[in-house]
Amino acid sequence: MTSHRVILASAGSGKTYELATTYLRLLHQGATADAILATTFTRKAAGEILGRVLARLAASADDHKTAATLARD
Repeated sequence: MTSHRVILASAGSGKTYELATTYLRLLHQGATADAILATTFTRKAAGEILGRVLARLAASADDHKTAATLARD
């Protein structure tokens, strides 16, 4: 499962959402966390990506409808 993606877009266009969704999709497809590399220019942005991934997982664990949306994405 080798795939490379570059996400280039202006501020506010959904890059963090797309990156978090892609990360979760790869995990769901069987990739291990240590086999996925997501890079950005700042620690703040990296923290936002991690926060988004964790928030989506937590919300999905707490709500069936949110879990269904995450599974669809």
